[in-house]
Amino acid sequence: MESTPANPYASPAANLYGSTSGGIADAVALSTIAQLAGTKPWVRFLSVLMWIFICLIILGIIAMSIAMLLSSSKVIGTPELILIAAYGVMMFFHIYPAVKMWKFANRVKSLMATRSLADLDAALTEHRKLWKFVGILAIIMLCTYLALIIGLLVMGAGAALKSGAFPR
Repeated sequence: MESTPANPYASPAANLYGSTSGGIADAVALSTIAQLAGTKPWVRFLSVLMWIFICLIILGIIAMSIAMLLSSSKVIGTPELILIAAYGVMMFFHIYPAVKMWKFANRVKSLMATRSLADLDAALTEHRKLWKFVGILAIIMLCTYLALIIGLLVMGAGAALKSGAFPR
């Protein structure tokens, strides 16, 4: 069978989206980009809120430190140091998700400009890393709650046995 030559009167094909990844075959569907573009402003908003929260935590740590140094009692107590350390840990648990959300929004913005599969992969990688971190934190939180509940039950039973509430 003989191949037909290209139509010399056909309109030229142009890549309107600026993709340099090898042509239309490597372009991401507009519907996929639209779905991700719809999440971008919300992800950016939540990332900004997290950065504001991190700044407030830093200000709280500074204020507590100054208050401890200026207090009338010259002895720095353990509860105050534990509170400052807890705020510091809380701050670090918010930095990683804030960074990942910011990077995800940037990658979606890049994807909207290029439509390349590489940018889609980069955006989804940031998204996956964010949710992996959140999942690990959820597991840690559940284990902590379970240990706390078991500890409280054991302490309560021990106190009840000591007080004579249960006959032996």
